[in-house]
Amino acid sequence: MAPDLAQVLNTLAHEIRTPLAVSQGYLKLYLDGRLTNVDDTRKAFEQTRQALGALAALCVDMGKVSALAESRSPGVPERLTAVDFVKSLRAANEVADASWHGEAGARSAAGDIVTGNARDLIQAVAIVSKAAFDEARDQPHAVQTEIQDRRALMKDDLKDDGVEELVVLAGEADSLPALQAGPDAANAQAVDFVKGGKGLKLIWAAFVLDKHRVHTWTHSAHRASVGFRIPLVPA
Repeated sequence: MAPDLAQVLNTLAHEIRTPLAVSQGYLKLYLDGRLTNVDDTRKAFEQTRQALGALAALCVDMGKVSALAESRSPGVPERLTAVDFVKSLRAANEVADASWHGEAGARSAAGDIVTGNARDLIQAVAIVSKAAFDEARDQPHAVQTEIQDRRALMKDDLKDDGVEELVVLAGEADSLPALQAGPDAANAQAVDFVKGGKGLKLIWAAFVLDKHRVHTWTHSAHRASVGFRIPLVPA
């Protein structure tokens, strides 16, 4: 489920506060005459420039989130095979340092992903995976992919076209087995898409995943992990 308006505004306020405070602080030092040499002044202005750049990036993110929130569908449907999705995901910078496991690519005839914007869907999965990697810190990062029978796993999703889905698990390597029980397991929890320090990227990703009917979850004892179930339709 995509974040609601209150969550978006709270995240935005949190993300704006830091670069705004940095900019105001350095400008006050300058106006108070406390930057007494050229080097200090240059460093202060550089920090201010970076802070203003962060605010500009937030404006871009706000535009992307707004566009997604206003649209009623993912876009013009296009089909993407599971194997092509996995290949594209592996090429994303956010998951570049992960080890990969699974055999989704060996079952390319199982079904396709229908998406209005394949690039956005791949990027959304990569961004949320990267957030899990960040929580894992220095632990080995891993991604596991496989195709599973949805009829046995998603009791509330039987009316969708097709009966299979692509499963992507990402995070600390040791945490992936705990995710395999799926989003309906007793220890499954919702993914936190409003984590501080991520700008609005996670919120944008949440809207993308919601529009593509992607189920996401983490595990109560392994928060440095995330799972995705992506619907497939017959090839």
